[in-house]
Amino acid sequence: YMLNVSARFIKRKMNREIEKYDLTTKQWAVIRLLYTKKELTQVQIADELKADRATAGNVILNLYKKKYVDRIADKNDRRVYKICLTSKAHDVVKKVDVIAMNVTDEALKGLKEDDIKVLYYSLNKIINNLSEG
Repeated sequence: YMLNVSARFIKRKMNREIEKYDLTTKQWAVIRLLYTKKELTQVQIADELKADRATAGNVILNLYKKKYVDRIADKNDRRVYKICLTSKAHDVVKKVDVIAMNVTDEALKGLKEDDIKVLYYSLNKIINNLSEG
């Protein structure tokens, strides 16, 4: 219960902070992933983010409409599109990264460095436990 509540508060705060860029946290996750991986298919994005393909498709479509991503037809398979960031997306990555760090800092305010390390270790353990199977 407490994990859900804290995650909901963090997501709500992050959504409020990035709405000036006309983004949601789901859209930001796709942008951040593409910033790291350069270009991926819709299926690869869904797999990387542990999301279903329909949801990933809707997020990508909205990012495309907002001109944050482009779709490039695959040379070998015309049914497949590679998704990549536009210059508009590249322009906001560093700004939203700062916002994300500030939201994280606010969420962790008052915790000691050792407590933060234990928290990250524990969260990674939970993620690994639940992502198996």
